[in-house]
Amino acid sequence: SAGLIRPRRQKPRQQLLNHNDNEQASEEDNSVLLKLMEQEEKRKKKEKLLNKDDPHLVFEITSDDGFYTKADTITAAWSQVLDKVQEARNSQGMKYLSFAGIDGIKMIGVTHDALVYLIEQLRGAKNCQNYRFKYHRHNIQHDEEPVVNPSGCARAEVIARRSKFDMFNFLASKHRSLVVRTDNMDDEEEIQHKSARRATSMDLPMAMRFRHLQKTSKEAVGVYRSGIHGRGLFCKRPIDAAEMVIEYAGMVIRSSLTDKREKYYDSKGIGCYMFRIDDYDVVDATMHGNAARFINHSCEPNCFSRVIQVDGKKHIVIFASRKIMPGEELTYDYKFPFEEEKIPCTCGSKKCRKHLN
Repeated sequence: SAGLIRPRRQKPRQQLLNHNDNEQASEEDNSVLLKLMEQEEKRKKKEKLLNKDDPHLVFEITSDDGFYTKADTITAAWSQVLDKVQEARNSQGMKYLSFAGIDGIKMIGVTHDALVYLIEQLRGAKNCQNYRFKYHRHNIQHDEEPVVNPSGCARAEVIARRSKFDMFNFLASKHRSLVVRTDNMDDEEEIQHKSARRATSMDLPMAMRFRHLQKTSKEAVGVYRSGIHGRGLFCKRPIDAAEMVIEYAGMVIRSSLTDKREKYYDSKGIGCYMFRIDDYDVVDATMHGNAARFINHSCEPNCFSRVIQVDGKKHIVIFASRKIMPGEELTYDYKFPFEEEKIPCTCGSKKCRKHLN
């Protein structure tokens, strides 16, 4: 026969809740203790793995009053300093000084940005694979030997420039800007009358116009910062169509010397400015030129070049193909020969061919 089962006495609800809370609290305490124990075991393992015979960092702290400490870690060295400070304060009956939030790494200044910037440049810093560089990125390459200095001493080496030397870099300064006067401008008839009286106008013979060109060109054009390429030649007064603007001046050399001079200029980091007169002669304006060498290319130019002969000598002269107003940049077509290696064009005109050649 089936026997009767005695029912178990149930605990009150509040007692059950308190019991569960106590169990959770004990579990949390146990988990914290386990974490601390694991960290302590890891620290001990690291200390065991560290062999004093192996090369490693040693931190030494000294003071003028004879204090000296030495440790394998900055934390251990700093803790010894704190212990001595607390002992000295206790012996004098002073209050306990709290150093919470201050560790050895902060005290030696390793976290300071200026010091980090210098430490990351030290030789061998790129071998720190687990470190994330803040200011200097290194391409980690193993088994890389330092470059042997050819002269045996770095101070005996010639200083190598990081960028190419540009003797005309000041002309492209943002502080130099073309001032175009819009007030007190003459009317259209007055401008036409003045242009007709100029020595470079079309009414005079070519030789006479060329003789006065050197004086009038400085008043008409100037070199300023250009949006096309570095520097450019800009108009300072109204220039009529077909009027002489400026001569492309320079040293006239044989055509066979152009390649040699171009290699020499490239070796010195100097920009090359040359203009071909014919099959035999070339104008080298790199070192002995004028402002005409800074005229930029445009696929829709407002000027054109022409070779004229005055007193038995050939000269390259820039003429205005249309009326040019003050503040406008002077450009002409370079007419480079077709090549497979293309040179990009940055003229920005509507008829831009995208390449100079």
